[in-house]
Amino acid sequence: MKIGVLGAGAYGAALGKVLEKKGFEIVYYDPYKFPERRLTTVVKPAEILILATPAEAVEKLLGKFTAEWLGKPLIVATKGLLKPGIYEQFSHYEIISGPGFAEEIVKGRKTMLTVACQGAETATSEGGTGETLAEVIFRNTNVIFDRTEDVRGVRLLGALKNVYAIEAGRRGLMPKEREFREFIETTIGEMKDVLLYNGGFVETVEKAAGRGDLMLTCGSRESRNYLFGDFLRATKNGKTGVRGGAKAFLRKTTVEGVFAAKELAREGIFIPREVEILSDVLRRIYGVK
Repeated sequence: MKIGVLGAGAYGAALGKVLEKKGFEIVYYDPYKFPERRLTTVVKPAEILILATPAEAVEKLLGKFTAEWLGKPLIVATKGLLKPGIYEQFSHYEIISGPGFAEEIVKGRKTMLTVACQGAETATSEGGTGETLAEVIFRNTNVIFDRTEDVRGVRLLGALKNVYAIEAGRRGLMPKEREFREFIETTIGEMKDVLLYNGGFVETVEKAAGRGDLMLTCGSRESRNYLFGDFLRATKNGKTGVRGGAKAFLRKTTVEGVFAAKELAREGIFIPREVEILSDVLRRIYGVK
């Protein structure tokens, strides 16, 4: 089976390597890493597509898809909100999200993710397992899943945890500290409020895509979002001459939390206190609207 991976960054490449070890034929599309490779040569022959580009690149990329391509099943590994309907145009799509750094996945460490799609919690009428596509192709690998039908909730959590990670870095929080534990519990409560008021399921917060991903992203210097927050803290939140430095940081490194903050504001989503604090900092210091 041929699988097309859209985005050959660390995370997309890690998922691809896991599947390659299982015997799948993996072909990557990434205009930066493989500039000679055209989109059509990857998508057209693929039986399954995995989307792993930065969130800000998704709309432009999917805008190039033909009606035929939209009939292919899509597994979305990109985290971040986008305008409604962006994935719904596919005949079948699933969202995977959760705590897993690319390096750990490649090393074979067991990684629990959440897979969200309509019908994920129900067995088939023929008496089958009701497995999602992600569970099927990653079966017998180090990547395992819990399930939910809460597509909206998982998308929201994927955006929120990146914003919270910037704030954790801005405060210099570390996992063994009491302040870190208090921050996690506060943000868990806020995430539940966000899902409650914005069409998600409160219980989704306790899945891998919720608490698990939040703790990993907010508590590790491997997180680019945390590192950007740490940059804000080191520059004392924007004293003389820092604005240009922040823009240079963002040009060199993808910080999904900045895009997520914009998306939350654009969709008019109920904004929790911690996100509001960070959004205000970004607006005031760096002109991020």
